[in-house]
Amino acid sequence: MKTLAKSVLGVAVAAAVASTSVQAAEEIVTIDPSLTFTYKNYYWDYDNKNKSGNEGKTSEWAHALVADFDTGYVNDLVGAVVTAGYVGALDNDNSFSNVPKASNGKDGNDFSGFQQAYLKARTTLSGVDFAGSVGVKKRGTETYSDSGSRLVAASSMGYDLSAGFGGANFYFTEITGVSGRDDSALSNKTTTGEDLQIIGANYSYEGLGLAAEYGEVDKGKEQTFLKAGYGFDLDDMSSVDLDIRYGKLEVDGTKTESKYHNLNATYNYGNGYVGVGYNKTKDGNYDADYGIGGNNGSFNSSLALWADYANEDEKAYVVNGGYNFADQGLEGLSVDVWYGKGKDAKGVDGFERREYGSYVSYAFDGSFEGLSVAWLYTNYREEGIAPKTGGGTENLDKNDIDVNRFYLTYSVAAF
Repeated sequence: MKTLAKSVLGVAVAAAVASTSVQAAEEIVTIDPSLTFTYKNYYWDYDNKNKSGNEGKTSEWAHALVADFDTGYVNDLVGAVVTAGYVGALDNDNSFSNVPKASNGKDGNDFSGFQQAYLKARTTLSGVDFAGSVGVKKRGTETYSDSGSRLVAASSMGYDLSAGFGGANFYFTEITGVSGRDDSALSNKTTTGEDLQIIGANYSYEGLGLAAEYGEVDKGKEQTFLKAGYGFDLDDMSSVDLDIRYGKLEVDGTKTESKYHNLNATYNYGNGYVGVGYNKTKDGNYDADYGIGGNNGSFNSSLALWADYANEDEKAYVVNGGYNFADQGLEGLSVDVWYGKGKDAKGVDGFERREYGSYVSYAFDGSFEGLSVAWLYTNYREEGIAPKTGGGTENLDKNDIDVNRFYLTYSVAAF
């Protein structure tokens, strides 16, 4: 911990919170701030197998410099977080995921600005832990998640409240605005003009985990999510994790309703694991996005892979596995692989899709600590004959695609 006398930053923050601090004025103000700079360089390549020549291949190359500042909690009570970043387009071949498209339709636009700026607070009263935050931040709940898959993360404007005790936690979040992952606007309104409210609870005790959440957009979508899981040890080296999930989606003002059931089992042994999951969707396609804009949405299923396997009546399964090579002297090396398959979607003749993918990452140590590299590969294939909205049919093999994503990240802590 640093004292007030040793930190100019501490002076500024202490002055800002002096009027609300419950500490006596003569007490020493404690603060533990951090500042981290992260450089990111991403190269992504897409190859759509249904097209020919250069029309089927696209790529993008971009980089970013992001600064994350966190005051910590002043006197273990209040604090602030600010994240700002610059994103630059290096080369774009008809692919724009990390940067917005330029007016000429060929190049990417650089951008810079803030991604997070929020205040936070916490305290404990009579054994109950209270916490809250207000402002723009990357949020994540069971049914809502601001995307963090690009150079800078999407974010949302709003506030969060929680209370926890004895293994149970209750929370409430309201979102009033959103910002995309290729944007840095801190105060964008939702596209519908409506706010999103989320209320939830979770509980854990000796391997048992329970979660329940309900989210609603006025005059929009409602989602209910339930999860029950249990994990237990077989011996000193192995364990098993089981869970079952249920999701329900309703659209206000219509009869649209969809549900899914998801079952999962994972066997862990040492630094490795293998797992299997099954998902069935019925009564309509399950579109987990609340429809308020930005880049968010969370299909909370093990079948949320490269695609969400959530078409009406679709039966889907996934098998996966992974290993960390720490026992072989390569602690920073991890490999994850998966294979997913879905079939029998309603209204699509001969529907079937599958994918296999891998994610390989390595985090350096020693003199190169803070540097990491990763490679994501996905091979996705889809087939079937589906009706078009305006009449006629379309062949779904247009979605046959190979994806390669290469990530380089280097983080340095200033303090």
